[in-house]
Amino acid sequence: MATAADLMTVNIPRSDKHRTVSDMIAVLRDHTWEEVGHVYLVDDQAALVGQVPIERLLEAKEQTALGELQGTPPIEVLPGDPAETVALRAVERHDADVAVIDSRRRLLGAIPIGRLLALLHEEHVDNFLRMGGVSRMDHLHLSLTLQQTLTAVRARLPWLMIGLAGGFLAGGVASAFEVSLKREVALAFFLPLVVYMADAVGTQTETVLVRRLAYGEVAFWEQLAREVLIGASIGAMVAVVAGCGLWLWNGHPVLAVVVGASLGVTAVVATIMASLLPLGLARLGADPALASGPVATVVQDILSVGIYLMIATALLPA
Repeated sequence: MATAADLMTVNIPRSDKHRTVSDMIAVLRDHTWEEVGHVYLVDDQAALVGQVPIERLLEAKEQTALGELQGTPPIEVLPGDPAETVALRAVERHDADVAVIDSRRRLLGAIPIGRLLALLHEEHVDNFLRMGGVSRMDHLHLSLTLQQTLTAVRARLPWLMIGLAGGFLAGGVASAFEVSLKREVALAFFLPLVVYMADAVGTQTETVLVRRLAYGEVAFWEQLAREVLIGASIGAMVAVVAGCGLWLWNGHPVLAVVVGASLGVTAVVATIMASLLPLGLARLGADPALASGPVATVVQDILSVGIYLMIATALLPA
């Protein structure tokens, strides 16, 4: 993993705050710099105390001291800080002025804006390809070789096999409620609806979460609380609309309550599972873009079938 030290250059203009503008301009002219957007100010111990934007330097009077021209303090990072984190901090603050310091705040160097932009572009392309299930280097060759094809199949097939096994398990769960299905055949008509809505809600959560994971770290409890609230809100609205519509359509109030309640509960469960699985897989080192879809879908299907038929067994008359 690249760090701030990998992006840093030590070839930057530095000065104490007492030097005049004319003296600093003479220093700038006598040297070739890798980064000249700012003049970094240091004290007698080489500790960073501020910076002067180059435009302020060029506009100021010749005898003005640099300390009078200080701009906004630069973003301060340590050499071992992850390069991606440094780049994201610069984007969030809308500032490309990044100074690298040590534990004593001594100025080690600065990160040129060109290197930050190159890193952000590389990470953007990499994350975009990962979400599509493509490896980092595949985009360099538009025509897939046999080896690349086999690699892609090996990356995707195991998770789909897990989904296949889960599909059989979902069928086994449904067969456990055979008596309820025989007693009320109409339950089978709405089973695909309940499963579909749970999958749809879960897929939305997964898509948003995988994008956030590609951007950076995601707070576990914040993500879970947020998605439970969203799932409960969506589930309540879908449950009311579906229940009322079904009641008006076939005049069977108990069945309408069963379907509506199932849609509401499974929406909440789907958002929880769609949050837990990508986060868990990411922490285990698996690619959430490839793994979370098949695994989360089959888990949601099993739970949706079980919840729907359990609610139906509890509410429908014997």
